[in-house]
Amino acid sequence: MRESPYVRSLPFQLPAVVGLAVVLGVTGPFGTYEHMDLGRRIAYFGIIGGLSWLQIVVLAAWFGRIEPIDRWPVAGRMALVGVLASIPSTFEVIVVQSWLGRPIPLWAAPYIFPENALLTTSIAVVFGLFVEQRLRAKADAELARVAALPQPPPAVPEAATSPPASPDFLRRVPPALGRDLLALEMEDHYLRIHTALGSDLVLMRLRDALAELGPERGRQVHRSWWVATGAIASVDRTAGRLVLMLRNGLQVPVSKTYRDSVKDAGWLEK
Repeated sequence: MRESPYVRSLPFQLPAVVGLAVVLGVTGPFGTYEHMDLGRRIAYFGIIGGLSWLQIVVLAAWFGRIEPIDRWPVAGRMALVGVLASIPSTFEVIVVQSWLGRPIPLWAAPYIFPENALLTTSIAVVFGLFVEQRLRAKADAELARVAALPQPPPAVPEAATSPPASPDFLRRVPPALGRDLLALEMEDHYLRIHTALGSDLVLMRLRDALAELGPERGRQVHRSWWVATGAIASVDRTAGRLVLMLRNGLQVPVSKTYRDSVKDAGWLEK
């Protein structure tokens, strides 16, 4: 979760959260103007806004690891995040407003929830679109960087109907990491490239990287892991788990889904 783009965007979101709390505190919506002074209103919206914001970030980062939900359009996914985040937020509104303003009984939660859900969901969708826009900008920059790299000499076509060659994934690897590719690890929208010289993140999906690498350069061994041919130093089978020990000391789990594929490749004979 620490590598989620939603977590990474926290410093960029903080000014907006603070600004929104101040604006709501000054205007005093939802009946707060009549029951709180300016200082209490700013404190109220600051506390509620901060808690709701953190709940949105945690849920968005969690859903980013659930592939079926992560494939939803960003607005739909963040709308679900907003609705779920508004459930605890409704009770936080009751507690904080009872503390800073007038007491509100718990039985009022069903009446507060729709209004709170509308506001929280709207904020979540805007937040998600902002993060998605930053990811697209980074992806465009990465595509421009790759396009600017020296191109290999063109291969002589075998026939006029031959399909175009797949992009070479190794051109995406930062030069400082060399070309001894060992493994790829999925981290939300990012891909961590592991080589013999270290690791780094690029903005790419694992499934797209596998399409560029092709089946001859390695195998997927886990939903979140791909291992290069020749990268394995040994195999650990302790505690009923199957773990590949790579040449750089990295430990890569093998899931049951891919165990037969790994066995067919002869990697378990190490």
